[in-house]
Amino acid sequence: MTEGIYKDDISQYMGMLKKAATDLNSKWIDYHNVVFEEGLISKKDKQLIALACAHITSCPYCIRSRTKLAKSTGATNEEIAETVFIAMRLSMGQPYAYSSIAFENFDKMKNKENTTEGFFFSKNITSQITDFHELSGEKHEKFSAFHELVYEDGHLSKKLKKGLMGLACAILAKCSWCIRSCIRDGIKEGVTKEEISEAINIAMVMAAGAAWAHAGITMETCSNFDKK
Repeated sequence: MTEGIYKDDISQYMGMLKKAATDLNSKWIDYHNVVFEEGLISKKDKQLIALACAHITSCPYCIRSRTKLAKSTGATNEEIAETVFIAMRLSMGQPYAYSSIAFENFDKMKNKENTTEGFFFSKNITSQITDFHELSGEKHEKFSAFHELVYEDGHLSKKLKKGLMGLACAILAKCSWCIRSCIRDGIKEGVTKEEISEAINIAMVMAAGAAWAHAGITMETCSNFDKK
């Protein structure tokens, strides 16, 4: 990273944050550390899940630190690369699923129907997704080929990719349908509620972690302001 708003070394400013809120930071670190302990999900897989989440939150500090931590727990470059593509696929998941809302509203508006009623997040969206597939033509074929390969057993297992890593990313992407899809396929691969709980806690840490890491920018700004 260049020495702009994102700096290679933010330890000085993170130290300011810790000093300004010692007890809060201590409680945060306690939670963070226990989440990444060896559990039903291994330390390595937890760091890979965290790395995928970091690509969803778009935190450069988290991406860099989780890559290093994944490598330190034994992750290979191939496993890390597959992790990135899982994050990419789940980033596509929300606009893909939300296309159903666009197509439903289009049809209703064309028919002069009320568009303020209904429950988007609990409904069956098969009809609208089918329309999207048909209208996309060759683009859907290319997407489907990518989709199928992303979730196949590879350097990472299908269970980890869809049932745990995908789920954590789906939660951060705030896509209800993606969450449902990951749960459905995870059950097929033998994912347990306990493993799901561990994956959700990782997603929670990474959501908060992006804010925590970016606090370095906040504290740097405070420091510069105080010098005036």
